[in-house]
Amino acid sequence: MQLSNTFKILLSVLLALTAMCVSSSLTPAQNESAPPAKDQACANDDSGLKLPAGFCSTVFADGIGHARQMVVAPNGVLYINTWSGKYYGNDTPPPGGFLVALQDKSGAGKADVIERFGDTVQSGGTGGTGIGLYRGSIYAEINDRIVRYSPAADAVVPSGSAETIVSGLPLGGDHPMHPFIIDGEGTMYVDVASATNSCQSKNRTLKSPGLKPCTELETRGGIWRYDANKTNQTFSSADRFATGIRNGEGFAIDAGGRVFVTQHGRDQLYANWPDFYEPKQEATLPAEEALLLKAKGDYGWPECYYDSFVQKLVLAPEYGGDGKKIGVCANKIGPAAEFPAHWAPNAMVWYDKKEFPARYRDGVFIAFHGSWDRAPYAQEGYNVIFQRLGVDRASGGCEIFADGFAGAVKSPAKAEHRPSGLAVGPDGSLYVSDDVRGRIYRIVYRGGPKVMRRRSRRSERSSSGRQTCGGGRATARGHASKRR
Repeated sequence: MQLSNTFKILLSVLLALTAMCVSSSLTPAQNESAPPAKDQACANDDSGLKLPAGFCSTVFADGIGHARQMVVAPNGVLYINTWSGKYYGNDTPPPGGFLVALQDKSGAGKADVIERFGDTVQSGGTGGTGIGLYRGSIYAEINDRIVRYSPAADAVVPSGSAETIVSGLPLGGDHPMHPFIIDGEGTMYVDVASATNSCQSKNRTLKSPGLKPCTELETRGGIWRYDANKTNQTFSSADRFATGIRNGEGFAIDAGGRVFVTQHGRDQLYANWPDFYEPKQEATLPAEEALLLKAKGDYGWPECYYDSFVQKLVLAPEYGGDGKKIGVCANKIGPAAEFPAHWAPNAMVWYDKKEFPARYRDGVFIAFHGSWDRAPYAQEGYNVIFQRLGVDRASGGCEIFADGFAGAVKSPAKAEHRPSGLAVGPDGSLYVSDDVRGRIYRIVYRGGPKVMRRRSRRSERSSSGRQTCGGGRATARGHASKRR
């Protein structure tokens, strides 16, 4: 009897030690199916998001309209551009201006000041996507122009009218929005996205050839450059900074002043060109991208798309490609980082604070709006990822940082929330906007310095335990390679 009790005690100790070892070896991504246990620091976490251990999130605001991109002022006021119009079924936006200012005066992690300003439905506005801050002024896209508001020093929102910085930006077509970013010198980089999928004679039509030349590139499909210090500039093809970018929605500027932009890759390779592609390649080609902007750079659209399986820009079928040919694409500029097809990168922000663990510096967070064109696979994206960036290329693969926005169904029609904008607050918090129901999330780190150091060392050793972004790409690698 004495031996049996001793054996039981030893067995219990052994099992406990084994459980502790297994638990300490798991990274947050391995437990991604369930949110990390909430401690006292996360007691008010009401977002339902799945985050790495040590992070907490709250619903900062809700129901503010179709919230697109955001920016945070040095005083902590969060400014958001909201959108309306036919993209959202011409539903009724909240009363007031399309620009929203949120402030947490009590320090409770919730916006207790919500003020609206700018153009309204009554003044002919439909809102917009792009928004920025420069020298204390708020810059925002509205319809075909970018305007500037200058609030008084002690005011949350401006009381005066806006000044026009640039007008005449192209509208209509597949991508009518104009995201932008302003660097420290006042150079404003504006995305003027394509009106079509791939510059076909008949847009999104079976076997319709591409236009030669693609005259759309004269006024669309690239990045334009303007001076944020000047008013009443007019859109002109002469102001194009870079070309061959189908839809560059998310901008970020790194610590060295380099400007990056995301690109939504084209759609319907198999649907429009079934002779050259397998059905499953509709879901897995082409890659989404983050591009390092260069003056007069040509990034390939519409002639080229990036194939992550061969790690090259490949000639589009509209321009004589067959899924294998390279042709003129050998002379185009490839991505700094690549991501799974059709995830839709809507916003990007460089993390320049010290509140998150060290491994989240020297890189960008990207908000993926979510796919519609990944059948026969499940739709994907609807998340926020982190990607380190090196000198010319990504440093390692991307990692899913925040998930759970969409709810039970990941699809454009049924997702409860879709990430659309990102901003970093002066306190190091990360804000994420949702353009379905107008929710704003606030993500903070509560893990403490000991957890920070431990996870930082683990991060340097290996990223194999984290949930990476390559799910769809890896699944289809065999299918794609059959034809190569």
